[in-house]
Amino acid sequence: MKEKNELTFGQKMWWAIGQSSGRQFITALVSTYILVFMTDTFGVAPAAAGVIMTVAAIWDAINDPIMGTLVDRTKTRWGTYRPYLLLVPLPWAIVCCMLFAAPELTAQGKIVYAAVLYICYGMLLTALEIPYNAVLPTMTRNEMEKNDAIAVSTFIASIAILIVSSFTTNLVAVFGGDDPAKGYFTVVLIGAVLMVITNWIAFAKCKEKYTVDIVKESPFKGLGSLMKMKEVYPMLAFWCLGCILFQIIMASSIYYCMYYLMNPALISTYMLVISISGMVGVMVLMPFILRKVQGSMKKAVTYTQIVCVVCYLILFFVGGKSIPLLYILTFVACMFSTMTNAFRSMTVVGFTDYVLLEKGRQMNGTISAIGGFSYKCGTAISNAILSFVLAATGYVAGAIGGQTDAFMLGINSVRFLVPLVATVLYIICIQFYPEERMRELQMQRTQQGQE
Repeated sequence: MKEKNELTFGQKMWWAIGQSSGRQFITALVSTYILVFMTDTFGVAPAAAGVIMTVAAIWDAINDPIMGTLVDRTKTRWGTYRPYLLLVPLPWAIVCCMLFAAPELTAQGKIVYAAVLYICYGMLLTALEIPYNAVLPTMTRNEMEKNDAIAVSTFIASIAILIVSSFTTNLVAVFGGDDPAKGYFTVVLIGAVLMVITNWIAFAKCKEKYTVDIVKESPFKGLGSLMKMKEVYPMLAFWCLGCILFQIIMASSIYYCMYYLMNPALISTYMLVISISGMVGVMVLMPFILRKVQGSMKKAVTYTQIVCVVCYLILFFVGGKSIPLLYILTFVACMFSTMTNAFRSMTVVGFTDYVLLEKGRQMNGTISAIGGFSYKCGTAISNAILSFVLAATGYVAGAIGGQTDAFMLGINSVRFLVPLVATVLYIICIQFYPEERMRELQMQRTQQGQE
């Protein structure tokens, strides 16, 4: 049956803009450049940087579920989730700018400074991301409207990623001159201002319509009840792997161009290819594919990601031998791999609806939290893999043309073989997504409404 429209065009747009403009600009900057900033600009050893990111991920394992249950239990005159869109953006913006401040410190002081700021960055991102994702299911029950908002959000995110990935090195040079730290700080400051403004507007425009009373019980009991659902675990792996697929490509591509291709001038063009292809995939191919498979996440993920596996395998062997072939196959692969960002958001929202239908419990914040935790785990794993390879293969910062053979093999493997393996596992995990059961429950709810 056709569901009624409940959102205005402006509500969809402002939710998407707040979700994916300034915030995505900052998260893309951090995920793509924080490791190379730490190692090549701030002067943190690669192994130490890897430890910092691992420790931050461990803390997120504790922090994210707690934040999710706290968000679900928030009750204010502004609603359950909206207050966080007002209160969190400014402090998070300050921390983001400090993360790229690069003050003059001792080697030990730099490690401590980077660790504290990176952990605070993750905590405040959690405090904003969880309620932001959780507010969408309360705005409408129309699944197509939610998917439309997510699709627009993903497109805007692709634009932000295109700007960050393709032009950051140029912007750093323009704003910083001979001082890259100054350039990075200016770039993140621009993103922070945009993020604060768009999130405050989203706070004003996004209204909560559908909320249910929270069961009066311990937050940990509610989380425990959720974790008893067998469908949770493959979805946790699915969300984590989706992040690895995206983050490992973005983070390793900088090193790949600089040291494997030995041409830093290619960074902007190569990242532009990745970004533009992602926009084409999300806005042109993905809607077409979803219509053809009648909204089936299992089929959409499987069909699109098989293409990526083939491309990664070819690129591992011939990517460094032909730049035109590298660009062509990268464009094809990224048209489909970038869809993982939309698939993650769609399945998180879908799983939220599934828990409400199956258990009669609204756990938007908690589910958003474990989805966010999985994503952060993927980021940490991606950075840990890259930093471990750098440390283990004798990487020398700035030594273009002077890296070891072990490093050359390692960075080529990180760029193509790691995404290949992650993609295969990603396809396996989506087969456990309970879409058949969801449709059955939705049909039952529709029939009950008619009665």
